[in-house]
Amino acid sequence: MSRMGLFHGVGEGDRSLLTTEALFDRPSRTFASLAALPSNVEAIEAALRFSAGMEPFVALVGPSGWGKSHLLGAAALRMAKSVPPVRLASVTDHLQSGEPVDVPGVLLLDDCQDVLGKPRMRLMLRLLLERRVRTGRATMLAFTLPKPTRSLSNLLPSERSWITTPLEAPTASERALLIEQMAVAEGLSLSGRLTQIVAAQMHGNGRTLSGALKRLRLAGTSWLDASATLRACGILDPFFSDNPDWDLKLKISRLAEQNRARFGRVLPNDLAIYTMLREASLAEAEVAQALGIEPSAAYLRASRFAKDVGSNPLAASYVERFVEIVVESLASE
Repeated sequence: MSRMGLFHGVGEGDRSLLTTEALFDRPSRTFASLAALPSNVEAIEAALRFSAGMEPFVALVGPSGWGKSHLLGAAALRMAKSVPPVRLASVTDHLQSGEPVDVPGVLLLDDCQDVLGKPRMRLMLRLLLERRVRTGRATMLAFTLPKPTRSLSNLLPSERSWITTPLEAPTASERALLIEQMAVAEGLSLSGRLTQIVAAQMHGNGRTLSGALKRLRLAGTSWLDASATLRACGILDPFFSDNPDWDLKLKISRLAEQNRARFGRVLPNDLAIYTMLREASLAEAEVAQALGIEPSAAYLRASRFAKDVGSNPLAASYVERFVEIVVESLASE
């Protein structure tokens, strides 16, 4: 699908999308829906100034998945109300569209780093930007790069005419704030420890975090106590795969062994298997593989332990205490 959109009209009711642009099918892409953090506040301010007509030439630079496309979409939506036409596209789609590349009105191009290593397309973009700077037509670019580079600077004509603004990946504490805001937007209530676990241990970018919260939303909306927090960690286990230090099954097994003296005559393996399957909702086959047993054996041991938990208040208290130990350990790492 072409990632290109063109808006006409001066108000919400007048806006029409002339091509099937997925970016504009997302109503959340507004300035209000983007968390303002120290790592991105300069980029947000630059995009706001661009959309207000105060800065005609803006280039956003930063790592993938932390809001550049969001800011392009937010600026396009705002400007479409007052200064149509507004075109938003990936740079490749725009240059290869078969249409005149120098369009009237406002132009916003995403993924501009894609042309830096392609001489022909780089020249096409350079010539386009020269014309737009010469005629003063508002242009906003986004580059997925760790930081501004000489190659980027050489691409921009009349470099002093441009506001080149870095958009950095958030720190761990900023990730926690971001997760809290994203959770509210998804209608989720997360415990402080779950927020802390996800912020510190889930690698990846903003798209990873968004995908994780959407997955959690499918399973429920309230994740506040220790039991819900551990279950959420189990549901989100695949999203932690980029973290080589994350192994929820191993963590539960080790903690059960390390704390065996706290749980009377309960076998650590039985407690661990029950916790993995019934509390963390991990897959039977994965648990069995991690422990070197058959899935049927894991199921039977968890079922027997579940009967004890249902009939013996002491066993139930052991499980509750152990879940608290696991969650506290995950949150403190």
